Amino acid sequence: MEIISITSSSNSLLKRMRLIQSRSGREKEGCFLIEGVKLFDEAVKHGVDIQDVVITESLLASGFAAGHYRDVLDKVVVVEDKLMSSLATTETPQGLIATAGFKRSQFDDLFVGAAPLVVIGDRVQDPGNLGTIMRTALAFGASGLVLTKGSVDAFNPKVVRAAAGALFTLPFVENVSIEEAVQQCRERGLAILALSADGTKQLHEIDLQKPTALLLGNEANGLEQSVEQDADFVVSIPMAEKSESLNVAIANAVVLYEVSSQRRQ
Repeated sequence: MEIISITSSSNSLLKRMRLIQSRSGREKEGCFLIEGVKLFDEAVKHGVDIQDVVITESLLASGFAAGHYRDVLDKVVVVEDKLMSSLATTETPQGLIATAGFKRSQFDDLFVGAAPLVVIGDRVQDPGNLGTIMRTALAFGASGLVLTKGSVDAFNPKVVRAAAGALFTLPFVENVSIEEAVQQCRERGLAILALSADGTKQLHEIDLQKPTALLLGNEANGLEQSVEQDADFVVSIPMAEKSESLNVAIANAVVLYEVSSQRRQ
């Protein structure tokens, strides 16, 4: 493995990494950023297409074993710590940034197992929420995720960090209409479950052991009325009277826990 030192901020690789910080840059270059050794390890473990790796002099001096990745890397680029600050999307850089090729899934990849469980996020806009939704969906056995047009980019650096590796494992499809997402689920026999504060059913009243698609709405406006009307069930989460609502990522976790609980029984 070759170790290369870069000292200039105008180096073409470093320029490319700064470009990839934006959604348009990611689309242009066909790749995204992975920051930090722990997340990088997860990416390698799950066979993510690693392209370039940049580490700081401090990380190298601390005993970072670049040779551990010899099977997946031809070279590692080393930069001064101050140069890493311009590449990182966090206030405190973690010493390693890599570029990786997009992971693309098809709709068929989402419907695996005897009782698929698909989460549909409609115009979810907060990166932290989306990353948490991904992480929770994977933890509670969801078979896939659909993100409609208007949702935050799944490869946004904040999403990648919040997903904590789930991005590399959970199959997902992006940038489709809510109508297409629902249709794809219906064609495969999934019951459509819309989560709403005004739901007419509660979770425990529904058989969630059957193939199910969970619809989550936009943080500010929820689901469109027409989408709720087209669902098989509109459900709410019972809460204390003084509580107004739940964050969409938390609501997703509550519902998926109930699904998981029913299926374990």
